[in-house]
Amino acid sequence: MIRRARLRLTLTYAAIFVAMLVLLGSVAYVSMRRSLGDEIDRGVSTVVAAWQSTAPPLERLDPLDLDREYDSETAGVFLLVFRADGALLANPNEVEAEDFAEDDLLERALRGESAWFTVKEHGDRFRVLVAPVWHRGIEGGEIEGVVVGGRGLESYDRQLQSLLVVLGSVGLGGAVLALVGGYVLAGRALQPIAIAYDRQRAFVSDASHELRSPLAVIRAGTDVLLRDPLSDDQRSAVEDLRDTAVEASALVDDLLELARLERAPGAPHDARTDMAAVADGVLAQMRPLLEAHASEATRRGPSVLARTTDADARRVLRALVENAIVHTPAGTSIEVETAEDAGNAVLRVLDRGPGVPSEALETVFDRFTRVDTARTPSGGHSGLGLAIVAGHVRANGGTIIARNRVGGGFEVEVRLPVAR
Repeated sequence: MIRRARLRLTLTYAAIFVAMLVLLGSVAYVSMRRSLGDEIDRGVSTVVAAWQSTAPPLERLDPLDLDREYDSETAGVFLLVFRADGALLANPNEVEAEDFAEDDLLERALRGESAWFTVKEHGDRFRVLVAPVWHRGIEGGEIEGVVVGGRGLESYDRQLQSLLVVLGSVGLGGAVLALVGGYVLAGRALQPIAIAYDRQRAFVSDASHELRSPLAVIRAGTDVLLRDPLSDDQRSAVEDLRDTAVEASALVDDLLELARLERAPGAPHDARTDMAAVADGVLAQMRPLLEAHASEATRRGPSVLARTTDADARRVLRALVENAIVHTPAGTSIEVETAEDAGNAVLRVLDRGPGVPSEALETVFDRFTRVDTARTPSGGHSGLGLAIVAGHVRANGGTIIARNRVGGGFEVEVRLPVAR
């Protein structure tokens, strides 16, 4: 239980840390992308504005007028000048201008608007600003043509890809560190609980051992008393005392079994048990109990070898079938299924009884768990049966789940490693 809690706590710590890394990484990436984009836009707009402020009339335009030295922020910016009819007038950087002369790019500028576009040409991306060229530089007057300023996004894309690689590496390393750190922190957080749990377990085990002898004495004493002549009231009182001692002895045995399972080393790696053969044998043994309940139990499914001992497999199946008998109305049909799935030997016990409330499914394998009275009888059962089953399954490296069946009924599924 402590190991499972530590694992869940570790995963919780790691998930929170990874979520924080993802959030911070996303903020860093978006900020970097925006900063680089703003730098490119600022450089292009600076060059376009500088040229517009000093541009000669287009009829006297010399391509050398566009060939200027720029600072580092505006390095790599190119300029194209088009007449109003779309003819290219100047292209000093010898850029392939076909895609920049598309109607929808120039049209906005010819309407007197400046507009930004991201253009893809021959697999390369460019950030482009188109702006009108006003006659004699008088804004609002006649538009003589269009100036296009642009800059390739290769460096921009490369820097973002490098940033993604760095963030991914940091995230992967952070996830590993989060798992390691979370495991250490979870161990420290659970240490007081683990100590208290070990003390409780030792107390239950010791108390159970100490109670066995007094209960045995009580049972033996009541058996002796019942041999003597007694009045009806006296005999009834002694029988009640004996029955109570028997129930208490069964509870003590269950508690000792749970304590043993928590320290159990698990099944040997060479253990091999045919679950179908075990199911056939257990159902044959329990036939008198099934007949007394007016129930019929059937088995289906192939033979499958599980890595567990024959004794543990029988204890698990016997307890599950008994649970189905005890907690269902007389005449309820019971099914036992065997299968192999994803490297697991699967054993299912199903009934068509009333099932359990959905909120109780998560706790049916906890100690002393009782569900509604419609399924659980009032006496003779400690609520440890399914807890012991779960203990046997987990001690053998398996898992166990419970669910309600569609159409009514209850199902318990056990998965154990397949024996190879």
